[in-house]
Amino acid sequence: MTLEVIKASGQPEEFKIQKLVDSLIRSGASEDVARDIARKVESQIKPSMRTKHIFRIARKMLRRYSKAVDMRYSIKRAIYMLGPAGYQFEKYFAGVLKAYGYSAETNRFLKGYCITHEVDIFILRDDTGGVIECKHHSTGGIPIDVKTALYVYSRFVDIKRAYELKHENRVSITEGWLVTNTRCSPDAIKYADCMGLKIVSWKHPHENSLERMIENKKLYPVTILSSIKKASLDILFKNDIILARDIADMDEHIFIKQSGLDTVSARTLKREADELCRNH
Repeated sequence: MTLEVIKASGQPEEFKIQKLVDSLIRSGASEDVARDIARKVESQIKPSMRTKHIFRIARKMLRRYSKAVDMRYSIKRAIYMLGPAGYQFEKYFAGVLKAYGYSAETNRFLKGYCITHEVDIFILRDDTGGVIECKHHSTGGIPIDVKTALYVYSRFVDIKRAYELKHENRVSITEGWLVTNTRCSPDAIKYADCMGLKIVSWKHPHENSLERMIENKKLYPVTILSSIKKASLDILFKNDIILARDIADMDEHIFIKQSGLDTVSARTLKREADELCRNH
């Protein structure tokens, strides 16, 4: 008998235990532990249960196994917390791109052929530039639609044309990106593929989706740390500490000094960042 659950978008989908197992393994759980947790979770699922409730059940069980794995499993929620304005998501994704070899600058004004644009992230690698529009959401649900893809592509074309006509420019603009922490509609993806607009979103593209880019290099936001509090988060953001890996890479005394936090809070977060970012 097929068991249907309700996604964040409100749409029903078939519950697949292997999908849950895979997500637990990606978080660092062994296959045996992942299958054991998945079977226990499955026994508690009721028809039309929301996926966020299933996540909570799995996370509660996972927490008993490993605090670090539990934090990794909370990556989607951690990215939701990079709001509500979305500016921290832009700074965070710029940090992710730097780890992949890009030079990345947030909130830069670029003169297009028709008008001047404020670009969320301007990237550069090997004298080749790109413009990125970030769309952050504090909850799941409605996907990014094709109108957003059209808007992002039109801005990219205007900027690209201006750079092509200015022969003194040493940099060429060749890439337009749409980045979001939720999903994109099938039409948005189809249009982007057709026009050469790059989309990085949740679960898309499969090998280089947002969560894959994060997990491959352990580029978790500080919001993933289980002991983080709103007041501490505001202080870390103010001091441009957005990646948990940045905390892990610092000496404890340096982090205490640079973070602006009290010693007890700083040491707790440092310990969690170290545990989260070490090899697993």
